[in-house]
Amino acid sequence: MRKVALATQMIEKRIAHADHILVGIPGERQLAEELGLSRTTVRTALQQLMDQGTLVRQENGRISVAEPGDGRLKKRTIGIAAPPMASADFDRWREGIRGVLEGQPVTLRPVAYAHWADPALQDALAHFDGMFFIPPAEKIPAWLTTKMLNAACRVVVLDEDESAAGLPSVTLFPPAAERKLFDHLRRLGHQRIDCLNAQAEDGVILGRIAEWKRYLEEHGLPGQLRSQAVEKPFESAYQLIRDALKEGRPVASALFCTTGPAAIGAMRALHEAGLEIGVDVSVCAVNGEGIGQYLLRSLTELESPPRALYLQRAAGWMLGEDLWEGPLLIQPNDVPLFEGESTGPAPASPIVSPVRG
Repeated sequence: MRKVALATQMIEKRIAHADHILVGIPGERQLAEELGLSRTTVRTALQQLMDQGTLVRQENGRISVAEPGDGRLKKRTIGIAAPPMASADFDRWREGIRGVLEGQPVTLRPVAYAHWADPALQDALAHFDGMFFIPPAEKIPAWLTTKMLNAACRVVVLDEDESAAGLPSVTLFPPAAERKLFDHLRRLGHQRIDCLNAQAEDGVILGRIAEWKRYLEEHGLPGQLRSQAVEKPFESAYQLIRDALKEGRPVASALFCTTGPAAIGAMRALHEAGLEIGVDVSVCAVNGEGIGQYLLRSLTELESPPRALYLQRAAGWMLGEDLWEGPLLIQPNDVPLFEGESTGPAPASPIVSPVRG
């Protein structure tokens, strides 16, 4: 009987995680092989679940999950789709999504996809009720946005603006919000602001770089862009700044980083070169991804606003039947600035000379 109880528990867990939405309830033989139990044990467990009303046998002999009765709402399946190597910021999105869906009849299921045509992503679009979609650095291809728009699954894009393609989108850092960082650096007396990027130059990153250039032009400030897109942003930023200093190329006293990982990598390279963060070089970034404020030299950053506040409308749309109303892009009007220890008054020399060992 203990094996029957184990089989029952494992089948119930599959149902709770919405495995049946994608692949259905396998037959006795396949289920027994997958669970490593005998067919007799699996048959008994399935019968118990049918007796208690969790499963039903269809006219064709297949077993499926029973529809809820007693006026209960049908449980919906909502996916959170992201590349396998999603950033640390993914966890904060997931927490926000869980918060807005708490108490709702929903199964929340992660979907990891390796490429645009990944079967996992295609199956989710075909079978789920809704999906929060976190894209990689590359722009979503037109054929996939068309498929998302035509799918019964309601898709909301996170951290990238795909509203022009017709997809509801939620972003937290409008490019114009960067001006708070630039204004802060100017108030500290910095007359040159370099830009460091260590992420693939997707629409979000290009928008941040464009806003930096626009600000410099408006205020007549010089600045240099250092950008290198590799899979490891911490290491890439570290190498860019380390190599610049080793090769005798000067660095401005103010460094704007397009992301938190870029700032962290740069700060390590500056420290190893004997430069003091916040004294010799001021470093700031968009979004410290939850760790910037806890660094030994806390990072001056644009703070992520409460995500649940901007996810509520998207979640309500996924759970409802009405069409989307209003602007497709949801984003804050204002983003708070955290003034950390990584920025300070401009030094006497506006350009930091390389420190040679």
